[in-house]
Amino acid sequence: MTHLDAAAAARPSQATLGAQIAHLRREGERGAYVAEVEAEEVLHSARAALAGLMGPGLGPDDLAFHHSASTAFAALLTAWPLPPGARVGVLPSEFGSNMLLLEALARQTPLELIDLPVDPHGVIDLDVLDRVGIPSARAARPRALDELNLVVFPHVPSQHGIVQPAVEMGRRCTEAGVPLILDVAQSLGQIDVTDVHASAYVGTSRKWLCGPRGTGFLALRGNLAERLDGASPGLHTMRRGEDAQPLPLPGLSRLGIGEAPVASRIGLAQALAELLASDPELVFARIGYLASHGRRVLDGAGGWRVRERPNLPTGIVTLQPPPGVDPVAVRDRLFRQDAILTSAIQVQRSRDLAGPLLRVSAHVYNDPAEFERLAEALNRDPGSSAPPRA
Repeated sequence: MTHLDAAAAARPSQATLGAQIAHLRREGERGAYVAEVEAEEVLHSARAALAGLMGPGLGPDDLAFHHSASTAFAALLTAWPLPPGARVGVLPSEFGSNMLLLEALARQTPLELIDLPVDPHGVIDLDVLDRVGIPSARAARPRALDELNLVVFPHVPSQHGIVQPAVEMGRRCTEAGVPLILDVAQSLGQIDVTDVHASAYVGTSRKWLCGPRGTGFLALRGNLAERLDGASPGLHTMRRGEDAQPLPLPGLSRLGIGEAPVASRIGLAQALAELLASDPELVFARIGYLASHGRRVLDGAGGWRVRERPNLPTGIVTLQPPPGVDPVAVRDRLFRQDAILTSAIQVQRSRDLAGPLLRVSAHVYNDPAEFERLAEALNRDPGSSAPPRA
């Protein structure tokens, strides 16, 4: 199998699989809760490694595990202290489920969701942001950054191999006194995140960190956790106050989850140990090299066109189909006939998409020749049109 789908779920190492299996066996022998307690040192090491990858000022106690980046984002955003009428800066490339949550909150609270200015490639236009401001449908003039209550965006969108200027936005948000929540689900593990200094982060195990499914995380700087409103309901996040009324637990504990796949977190700890042992900078460079090679090889194959500039540092390559060709059908054919794993990106994924795409994403375990194999398959059969609706 040619695995070109790291942006969906990267291929874990045998050691990562082995760590999960070994923990499940301990659960069977000693009981799940005892095994979890005995694994706390390993779980602490995973939190410490994640905090280290996100830069100075974060420690293992500033990070909590969740089920996924999406559930972490939902827990964090619904607890964030936003006043009625708050203004939240977003991007058209925001991931679909996150945008649905933002829109739901905007209807309930209400909030004003304001698109940050972007260039033709979908990258935040810092020059326009600084000189002109942020256009707002509810204001006669553009908003300044310091008029926002919160900024949220994905560092790397899942449907486009671009990189947002998170370091520059982090600096501007700090100067303006505006919190920044950065989604690093598609960046942590393939590009450097250490200099961003966001207020909060959400991410996942299963993509560029090569960990298992079922584990995500959130991280907050300083005392932000104490300023969050509410908590996830349950005995694991609540306590009774002196008047017997339920109160959230202190800190990040209030956003935790009770039942969790601990074996998945153990697998993530192993994957993180392997990443750090391999030197993250070398891993990032290898991913960037593979994607750059892939963009050159795949552009024009069978009439498919690569959307990214060749030398972008991310491992995500997206292909626009020839007229009338259905990326879903092509993805399925590549898997069945050529044993090549890719992703089809539907237009519903984000507001910036004009049509469906084929996504290819390589990790360090890939070889440049695998892109040639994919190009040959596309040249041999570019694809067919979408099947008629019943």
